[in-house]
Amino acid sequence: MDIFASIGNTQGLQPFALSKISIALSVHKGKLEPEDYQTNTEGLELNRQTIFGEYDTLFKSLMAIKTSEEITDTDFFPHQAKAHLDRGAKLLSNEMRYGMNFYENLLTIDSNL
Repeated sequence: MDIFASIGNTQGLQPFALSKISIALSVHKGKLEPEDYQTNTEGLELNRQTIFGEYDTLFKSLMAIKTSEEITDTDFFPHQAKAHLDRGAKLLSNEMRYGMNFYENLLTIDSNL
């Protein structure tokens, strides 16, 4: 919640948009590690429809492709989605903290790694 509030205030982005960006960054990073599942329940409560909307199947498919594993619906939400959301929020925070141009850094993430 604190990360989204900070970025939202400076960049004018709403939590639903930041959640999609965070999850995309985490999925891009690769397979989740066991420690990524140690999430907390403090902060914003976003439901599945708010986070994914019409892109629910797309995000689920991207997660499955990246891990080369089948993902059940109950594994996808809330477990993997929450783990990706939390890990991605940290990645997003780092992009905000260390990047001079937040949006440009996100668009060129591959060349920045």
